[in-house]
Amino acid sequence: MTEQSSDDGMSTEERLTWLRERGVVVETPEERRAQISGKFMEKKDGTGPIEKVSFALIPFDASKQMEEITFDCPVTAHSDDKLMEYLKPMFSAMSTGKDVDLELFRKNATQTLGSSDTPKEVSEETLRKVASQGNVEKFSLVHPNASNQYVGVNIYLDEVGMLKRLPLNARASEFATRAGYNPPPQFYGNVFIGRIKTKPYIKHLSFKVGEDTSFDAPWLKQATMDNLAYQMEANQITGRRNETQAAIDGTDGIEKKEEGYTWTQTEEELEIVLSLASHAKAKDIKEKILAKSIQVKYCGDDVLALDLFERVDPDGCVWTIDRSDGVKLVLTLEKMDPALWPRILN
Repeated sequence: MTEQSSDDGMSTEERLTWLRERGVVVETPEERRAQISGKFMEKKDGTGPIEKVSFALIPFDASKQMEEITFDCPVTAHSDDKLMEYLKPMFSAMSTGKDVDLELFRKNATQTLGSSDTPKEVSEETLRKVASQGNVEKFSLVHPNASNQYVGVNIYLDEVGMLKRLPLNARASEFATRAGYNPPPQFYGNVFIGRIKTKPYIKHLSFKVGEDTSFDAPWLKQATMDNLAYQMEANQITGRRNETQAAIDGTDGIEKKEEGYTWTQTEEELEIVLSLASHAKAKDIKEKILAKSIQVKYCGDDVLALDLFERVDPDGCVWTIDRSDGVKLVLTLEKMDPALWPRILN
């Protein structure tokens, strides 16, 4: 008797299990990407003597453990960053290129190029194609300089991680904080950390999970002083003095103005302020706060509707009316994951 199947009530996972139990070979898109990534991890350089060098994967999901990975690196002197080259196909394998934030790209391009016309010439199709490629960016947690014998530590990340709307990587930002960056940069998606010596020639050195990823690791305790020494050397060369990092929007108590409201933030909280009529009363206000959105009505009319960049905890959110300077509605939102947001809107 032939066994018949019924899909009624089956989830995708149950259906896959049902099929595999009956000998049907099924491969999901996620499994295909994992296989591609695995092939690249095992690929040999084949250009001469090699040595095993380890580096660390820092998943954006803090519930997942950091992972130590090794790659085959040429022993002979080379002039480029081999780990950066090695990671390109991995980032490409992890990319889908479908969820590109076109408006954010235009904003960033305007700030970079100084023209609002230039980004409009780039099609959405082109952006998605770029996002699907292996675009690797390197951020120096520790700059190589004379004080550390020219041994640096880098974070390797997806160059267009923000455009792909990848999740924030809070652990990566914590490494930057402890290395002396204030405010720390925001990193998106999975990142990798590796160690490199730049003089007398480029040489990759192992970076170990546990030994080197601990916040008590010697290199991290020394990082602030090493970066300060690097900055002093750079200032002597360029003649620049007392330069500071650009502040992230809404930090240091400085309001970020948007259409119809302002906002400030700390790592733990987001505060939104909007003006109301002088006769406004609490009973006239109706609010709906969800994990990723806010809606406020005043006298039945919508006065605020936002899709948030990241999640907040609705149970930790409150609102008050402030009459000290006019009449203002103040919403205080508790972030689900402590981190500075690069913007308020998704």
